[in-house]
Amino acid sequence: MTGELRAGGEGIRKLARLSERLARSPDLDSLIGTTLAGLAELFGYEHSLLLLLDERGERLYTIGSHGYPSEGVGSEVRIGEGVIGMVAERAEPMRIGNLGRMLAYARTVRRSYEQQGGEAPGREVPLPGLVDAESQVAVPAMVLGQLVGVVLIESAKPGTYAPDDEALLTVVATMVASAIEIDWAHERAAGDVIPGDSAARRGAPAPRPETTRVRFFAVDGSTFLDGDYLIKGVAGRVLWVLLGHYERDGRIEFTNKEVRLDPSLELPEFRDNLESRLILLKRRLDERDAPIRIEKTGRGRFRLVVERALQLECVDVEG
Repeated sequence: MTGELRAGGEGIRKLARLSERLARSPDLDSLIGTTLAGLAELFGYEHSLLLLLDERGERLYTIGSHGYPSEGVGSEVRIGEGVIGMVAERAEPMRIGNLGRMLAYARTVRRSYEQQGGEAPGREVPLPGLVDAESQVAVPAMVLGQLVGVVLIESAKPGTYAPDDEALLTVVATMVASAIEIDWAHERAAGDVIPGDSAARRGAPAPRPETTRVRFFAVDGSTFLDGDYLIKGVAGRVLWVLLGHYERDGRIEFTNKEVRLDPSLELPEFRDNLESRLILLKRRLDERDAPIRIEKTGRGRFRLVVERALQLECVDVEG
C-alpha cells in the first residue's frame, strides 16, 4: 500500500531528515551541533563525540559532544590510543559491548605515560565520556579515502549496539565528513584580507576596567587566562596572533584568509583545518565564559570581542 514503510524504512527516513538538516547548516559550527543533536533526537544516541584529525595527522581533537556535563572541546586522543585512536589508525569501525576491562587498561597506560614525562594534566582538556561506559561504537569519518575525523556513541548498558547501529553511524559519519570538506573549501575561497582602515578597528564599547591576564607559551601554543588553562597548539597560536593585532592596532575584524597567511602560525599549505580550529577556539572561550569571544560575521569573516583590558605575556621557554 502507498505510504507504508518497508523493512528498515523508518531508519532511512530519519537519515533523510538528518541529511536535510545538515544541508541547511550555514557553517561548520552549526553543522557540528546539528549532527550531534540529530543523533540524539532522531536515533536515541544520547552520548556522542565528534573528533577531527589534526594538521599533522597525529592526533584527533574534540570539536563537539552531546550528553556530557562538560563539552570537552579541545580534548585530544593520539592516533592508535583507545577505541577512538584505533578506529582512526585503521580507518575501520569498531563496536564494543563490554568496555570495562579495556577502559581500566587505558587508564593504566595513561597514568604510566604521564609519570614518564608526558603532557602535564594541567595542559589538557579531559575527554568527555561516561564513567560507567560499557558499550561504544566508533566509526571513521572519511571522504575520498582520507580520514577527516571519528564519530563515537556510547552507553552505560552492556551490549547496547548492534551491527545496524554501526552501519547507520557509518553513513552519518560519511555525510558529516563530506559536509565538512565542502565547508572548508568554501571558507578557504572566501574573505579577502581586510585593509588597515577604521572599519577594522575597535568599534565596540570600551572594555571594563578589570584586567584579564593572558599567558602564552611559545613552545607549544599553550594559553592560559588568569592562570587557568584554555587551549594549546594551532588554536592557542591563533588567539595570540589575534590579541596581538588587537593590542597593537585596535583590530577587531578579521578574515580567515589573512589569518591563514600569517607565517607565525606555520600552517600546512594543504588541509590546514583553520576553520575547525577557529570553531574550537570559539567554543572553548564560550565554555569558559571568557571575557574574550569570537563572533562569526560572514563567510570567511569573524570579529574579536574583548570585554576587559588585557595583560599579555609571552613565555619563551627556550629563552
